[in-house]
Amino acid sequence: MRWGLSQGDRRSRRQGRDLVQECGIYLSGHYADYLEARDENVPNWAWINVLAQADPELLRSLVSENALSCGVRRRTSVWRQAIVFLAGEILSQQNDDRGLDELRRSVLVPLELKWLAADRPPERPFELVRSVLGALDQYPSSRRR
Repeated sequence: MRWGLSQGDRRSRRQGRDLVQECGIYLSGHYADYLEARDENVPNWAWINVLAQADPELLRSLVSENALSCGVRRRTSVWRQAIVFLAGEILSQQNDDRGLDELRRSVLVPLELKWLAADRPPERPFELVRSVLGALDQYPSSRRR
């Protein structure tokens, strides 16, 4: 009589753990970094995940690192540069955590979900920037108006 798990059960558990881990990474705003670290293609829609889900301190560190390095970064993908720019714009509107959480809940998470479900996600970083800035302009407490 065997008391251990079958190979199929072990594989299923491992896949379940991997899925839970990946969901946690996504919900923490590190999905693009996770995919890059695994040398996987980062879907264009995944970049907004940083803005919509990452800890506020991560957004602040992106902006401050960019300022300290005078805009020169080791990882200089144009998508990452767009995220750094947008993080600065978002923080210029809502730098306190409470206001930032409200802005994310009202603007960035719905935009993220829209892009996830879209047949045609943004193809170029300027589309990301234009879309986020447009959504921010619609937000009632936007200082960009």
